[in-house]
Amino acid sequence: MEDPTVQTAQETDIDRPAELIKAPDLDIEAVMQEIRARVRARRAQALKQGLDWEAYADGLYPLPPDAVLSRDLHEAVRYAALGYDKIPLEMVLTENRWPLVGRLVQRLRAALHGLVLFYVNRLAARQVRFNEQTARALTLLVRDLEAQVRDLRARLEALEAQEE
Repeated sequence: MEDPTVQTAQETDIDRPAELIKAPDLDIEAVMQEIRARVRARRAQALKQGLDWEAYADGLYPLPPDAVLSRDLHEAVRYAALGYDKIPLEMVLTENRWPLVGRLVQRLRAALHGLVLFYVNRLAARQVRFNEQTARALTLLVRDLEAQVRDLRARLEALEAQEE
């Protein structure tokens, strides 16, 4: 049985998005106030812990407290994870100034550019998938490497303690 208070976009005039969901008891302002209060609380909590909330919001998390590898490596891995899907592709056509055949040439160039962009977008999608897997693998590799370095340091400390 369908909920009579929810309508699909096909049943509703798309020019009236408020009609897509009918919830007369929903106080949007109260919801927004609750969201703002939670954000303020989280910022205060982060500040008490010495964390940079804005860095968290930007995806730039602080170095883990038990990190054994350099901050530069952690930031490089983080940036790779943030930007693996950023491949800007757009159609850029320069204007020509040929009075009679200019429009025809422009239409032909636009059609050819569109065809090229179609195939380049397909390659870009493959590249994004590769980038995602590479970023994921690099992140896991850094985690494993840090665990091994911690383990080796603990073993070294144990051996040094045995010698003394």
